[in-house]
Amino acid sequence: MLVISSTVYNEIPSEPTVIVVPVFDSEPDAGFGVDLANGWAAPGLITSLRKANLSERLRHVNIQALTDVNNMLFRLLATPER
Repeated sequence: MLVISSTVYNEIPSEPTVIVVPVFDSEPDAGFGVDLANGWAAPGLITSLRKANLSERLRHVNIQALTDVNNMLFRLLATPER
């Protein structure tokens, strides 16, 4: 999983969950993906996880790839349901 830690929601200390985006080794079959160079993020499959259940894992991703994922996530969250 890729935790999108720069979102305002994820920075709320009292909030018990964080928004996460799954990361796959190849382009996801469902929805759409954002190429991270060494994996594919699937912003269409966003979910939340409890902070208490997370463990820290570091993986380097270039800034442009992270910006692309954040922009896609923002578009998804800002788009009203029809």
